[in-house]
Formats: sequence, structure tokens, C-alpha cells
Amino acid sequence: MHHNTLARLIRILGLLGSEHPGERDSAARAAHRLVASAGTSWAELLRPKAAPPKAIVRRVREYGIDPEGAAAARMRQLKATNDRLEQQVLSLRRRLAAMAERDRRARALAEGDDEPPRAGDLKP
Repeated sequence: MHHNTLARLIRILGLLGSEHPGERDSAARAAHRLVASAGTSWAELLRPKAAPPKAIVRRVREYGIDPEGAAAARMRQLKATNDRLEQQVLSLRRRLAAMAERDRRARALAEGDDEPPRAGDLKP
């Protein structure tokens, strides 16, 4: 049953303790209509709820592993990988610079210049 419907049913059932017989009768009929309109029955509504499942506890077994040592080893491994990647990036940058210089010279020769100036030869 929806929370709002249940709250309404609780308010209606509170009227069953009224001193006035007509008010008690109206509250009982209203409660019955509300339960029926919710698509349930009094038996289902009053049936105890099943206990929620117990929390699953995951046991971690350590088979003689030193967590600090394992973390340090992983950090060394990652540092070595990072250093290797930095060297590859540096090598690729050098290759790209050499290719750009070669293309610049080829374009200059294609335009008719005998010996194009090098990047370091230009003076401001």
C-alpha cells in the first residue's frame, strides 16, 4: 500500500475510538472502502511482513599478503610505466619536430628557394 494511502487509513482508523456511534460507523465504512480501493484485503494488510534479508558480509581472506608491500610494489610498477610513457612521448615529439622541419624544407625547395633558412638561423 502506498505511503499516503496508509497515512490516510491510519487517520480514519483513529476515528474508530470516537464517542459518537455514527462517526465510528462512518470511519469503519471509509476504512473498508479505502482498503478495497487500494486493491488489497484486511488479511493482506495485517499479515506480518517478512523480515528483511540479513546483510551479506563479505569476508576477505589475506593469504600472507602484506597490503603495504603490495601497494608499494604497485606504485613502483605504475611509476615505471609512467616513466616509460614519458620517454615515448618525448621521442614522438622529437620525431614530429623532425618531420615538420623536413616538410618545411621540402615546401621551400618546391617554391624555388635553393637553401631554405633553418629555424635557428633566423635573427629578429
